[in-house]
Amino acid sequence: MTTTSIANVNGISLQVVQNEREQLVAVKPVCEILGVAYPPQFTKLKEHPIYGSVVTLSITTGADGKEYEMACLPLRYFPSWLFSINPNNVKEEIRENLLEYQKKCNDILYDYFFSRVDFSRKKEVAVTKAKEVCDEKLEQLRTAK
Repeated sequence: MTTTSIANVNGISLQVVQNEREQLVAVKPVCEILGVAYPPQFTKLKEHPIYGSVVTLSITTGADGKEYEMACLPLRYFPSWLFSINPNNVKEEIRENLLEYQKKCNDILYDYFFSRVDFSRKKEVAVTKAKEVCDEKLEQLRTAK
């Protein structure tokens, strides 16, 4: 298992642990960066039907170079966990960045789920209109004979 620092925020290293299957993010350093209490966040993760099934304890290397066992989330679940944190509960100097991140998440989710619907509707209207034009031209062709 290897621990890699992917960012340093306010003097706190954000760690990613690579195990044999996936990348994991240590939860406690993220809580320290955000200024939220770790124990309630860990409880929230364990009790959540999705996160509870994927949160795991892994050995990570701390900023002091020592190894610690920490609760970790798979990297693919990390963005949605951040999305679930109430901005009113984080450090004031972090709040705007978290809000901006959450707004971007909303935009991405909207685009993913609803742009396809809009595209499908537009395509359906265009196909229907094209079919009507073809049917009209066919009818004109028949009556011209």
